[in-house]
Amino acid sequence: MFAQEGAAVLTVSLLGASRVTRSNEQIWSDLGQAGRRLAGFLFTFPDRPHRRERLIDLFWPELDIERGRRAMNCAVWRLRKLLASAPEYKEGHSLRTVGPETILERTPWLDVDTWALLEAAQTTLSGPEEHLAPSGIKEILTVLYRYEGPFLDGEDAEWILEERERLHSLFVQSAMIVVRHLGLCAHYHDAILLARHVLRFDPYREELVRHLLTLLALDERRIDAIRYYDHWIGMIRKELGISPLPATRAIIAEIRDLHNAENAQHLRAQLVNRHERQRFAV
Repeated sequence: MFAQEGAAVLTVSLLGASRVTRSNEQIWSDLGQAGRRLAGFLFTFPDRPHRRERLIDLFWPELDIERGRRAMNCAVWRLRKLLASAPEYKEGHSLRTVGPETILERTPWLDVDTWALLEAAQTTLSGPEEHLAPSGIKEILTVLYRYEGPFLDGEDAEWILEERERLHSLFVQSAMIVVRHLGLCAHYHDAILLARHVLRFDPYREELVRHLLTLLALDERRIDAIRYYDHWIGMIRKELGISPLPATRAIIAEIRDLHNAENAQHLRAQLVNRHERQRFAV
């Protein structure tokens, strides 16, 4: 499913600060701004032929045809040199030019965080939460913690903005499922850590805030839940000028009044996917 530990030689990070590392050593070469955008594009859409004229229009629109081709050739050469730093690299593979088209191929020794996120999201979102095995959860958690910020942060091209929104949505949706799953398995510590990680990048995601409050209360950290809520409500009122939804206010009221195991069981039911609540109650 995911890249096996030790299998990948080059690790490419596009979620947050862009970088390429080999054995924890950063080796991102001087591709230049346009070259980095080109590399990000090819890593984002692998195994597809891209016409060179379109790539030139995307990344060197200010240049005439001849200068654009030279810039493109230089950027591809630098990216190929970067890939060639992997011992497993084979000339004529990985990054190929076939006639008027350029193709970057997936390889076992190339580990790209966006590829891993897409695979993790497909696994997480493809079926009921109950199908997630402990070993699978561990792999998915590793991928989710690789999310360090928006896709190609700092760039604002249209294709980047679209992909950024799509990847962020998949990240949050997948994490929400894993948070609920961990919570229902009483792995409160791990669930709380993941919820906090996601809220770093999406602090106004109110459903996830409700999950975090619930998990803190179930972990016998009722005071921490109340403090978090007080801080969060102050933030949204100051930054957005809004108040919490009724569901959020109901959760914190229940937490403030949490005194016995029966109340805790009712609170735990809030973690169940709303499509599964009827079955949970039976």
